[in-house]
Amino acid sequence: MSLPYPDARTWARDQSLANAPRLGRLESVAFQAHPDIVASFGADGASLASVLRTAGRRTPARRLGGVALVAVGILLLLAPAIGVAIYGDAPAYVAPTAEPFPAELAVPISGICFTVAALTQLILAIGWLRGGARYSLPLAVLAGANAVLAGFAAFGLPNVAARDDYPLGAWMIPVWATIVLGGLLALGIVLRRRAAPDEPVPAPLPAAPTVSDGDRARILVAGLTHDERVAIRGDRDDALQILAERGLIDDDLRARATAADLGTLFTLDATHPGAT
Repeated sequence: MSLPYPDARTWARDQSLANAPRLGRLESVAFQAHPDIVASFGADGASLASVLRTAGRRTPARRLGGVALVAVGILLLLAPAIGVAIYGDAPAYVAPTAEPFPAELAVPISGICFTVAALTQLILAIGWLRGGARYSLPLAVLAGANAVLAGFAAFGLPNVAARDDYPLGAWMIPVWATIVLGGLLALGIVLRRRAAPDEPVPAPLPAAPTVSDGDRARILVAGLTHDERVAIRGDRDDALQILAERGLIDDDLRARATAADLGTLFTLDATHPGAT
């Protein structure tokens, strides 16, 4: 999780003496391993649940997937660029004595580069579709640039082959595949932007929790195992004791909070006006 507190006890020890703590926030920290339950704990719980869900998506596997995606992007940038550069003439101010590569070398290398580019674009397209086919300007630009570079090669490679009387064979297939895949991917991403619906406006949160809010939280908490409930209650009650010992809540509020059902402390914040 991305929270700086591993449990509610740590949270309670870190609270400023200048503010009265919100009990709903305390219990949200105690339940942080269960974002769906935390979301039912009033405004504090709904806010914290979104943080917990985002943190939950940042798993090591997803981080590794992000690194792999960056590597694929770099490969997709380099492969077609090399595929075009290999058969071109170097500018005189860069290499005044350089001769162009012969077709028997340039054509196969360029074909291999565009094979890599086509396969890489196919992987990106599959990942884009599986990820929800969302609009992405960098990905659209990358796919479009590859299609353009492949377009250059569609004219350049035949000229190089004709110059040296070298048979193209099947080396043009990956070039055309890169044009088609890059063009379709770029077009699909652009169309997704036009088709993307407006973000829904979230409904305003109720000013104060109701009885039905507490009942919903109780039902969700009841779905946990006995051992989980015992551990969370222990963490919660210890945190309440810490707050009382530090003078942040009085003994009456501590007693009422300790006696409250798991998942319902946020309903006490309405009767605890000093909470911030």
